[in-house]
Amino acid sequence: MKVTGDIKLEELAELTREYGGDWGLDHSKRLMQMVETLAEGRAYDKDVVALAAYLHDWGGYQKWMQPKDHAERSREVAEPFLREHNVPEETAARVLECIACHHGGGADRSFESKLFTDADALDLLGVCGFARIFAMNARDIKAGHATVIRWRDISMNAISLPSSR
Repeated sequence: MKVTGDIKLEELAELTREYGGDWGLDHSKRLMQMVETLAEGRAYDKDVVALAAYLHDWGGYQKWMQPKDHAERSREVAEPFLREHNVPEETAARVLECIACHHGGGADRSFESKLFTDADALDLLGVCGFARIFAMNARDIKAGHATVIRWRDISMNAISLPSSR
């Protein structure tokens, strides 16, 4: 299935699995499902959300990781990818907004960006998010706990839609 431009959703999913492992792929799929729930029947651009879901963490994966915010780095990685795959400018701009703001942003963002931020925050606050954080800190339970608390606070502050609270 083609999403938009020259990108096939199945190929993008496979690239996400290649770069981010099963967790990256499953996280992306959970986000798309959660956005559908949070939208509560309101219209949104599913292509924007699908592209953002698969691309939003690429800057945090080993292939592109740099000592900077992974949302910012993911936007830098996604921009040429979208251009190379002929994604229309307007769509690409909203995908990049979703990626750049997936840990929070201003009130003047697109509906897709708000949905996406909330879905990512709620996924992090769920069992999978907490388990991942503790797995990354397996040798230091206090560090894992501190990281969970930090991300809980970040995530709760990022949520913007009343339906997500």
